[in-house]
Amino acid sequence: MTETARKLADIEVLGGHPAIDFVNTVSAWNTGSPKDYLHTYDDLLEWNVMVDLIGPLSVKRLSANPEADKVAALEAARELRAGMHAIFSARAAGKILPKKALDHLNDVIRETIAWRRIGGDSETGFTEICCMWDFSGAPASAVLGPVAWKAAELLELGDLARLKACLGEHCGWMFLDTSKNRSRQWCSMKTCGNTAKVKRFREKASG
Repeated sequence: MTETARKLADIEVLGGHPAIDFVNTVSAWNTGSPKDYLHTYDDLLEWNVMVDLIGPLSVKRLSANPEADKVAALEAARELRAGMHAIFSARAAGKILPKKALDHLNDVIRETIAWRRIGGDSETGFTEICCMWDFSGAPASAVLGPVAWKAAELLELGDLARLKACLGEHCGWMFLDTSKNRSRQWCSMKTCGNTAKVKRFREKASG
């Protein structure tokens, strides 16, 4: 699907929610040459750390899986990401959510629930209780759990009226518009917003 590669180190986290930022690990969704930031399983783990979905211990445990399993997990992540993009795009456009993509998201949630725990800080006597992920003995594909659950939380509890797709000509990134008057049009004014501004200026100058 993704014909052109980009480096994960160059990615900007602009979506306003981890599930949206996962979809944004592909840029130029709306072109014939989408660009992928996730090239290896290690990239997938690094991205999860970047957005605070997992920590170093989870990385260590998941990295211990066989290489073939990690390759398969990366492909599964790309499939999940494509489905989430379809879901969020439909929601942003006010369309019916695609059943196939929703079914797949539910499948991932069902498959990864075994590594979700209720726990807390033992040093405080577990006074701070929360849900967490414990990847002891988990397969490589378990890394999909945190972002799949975040997607479900966003769909259930998020202010999806603020979900938008960037209007950039070669972008397609999505974001939650948190501006006061909900007027945000671009993933970033530094990139797509500035490009559009320059284009308008040139069109005006040329008559």
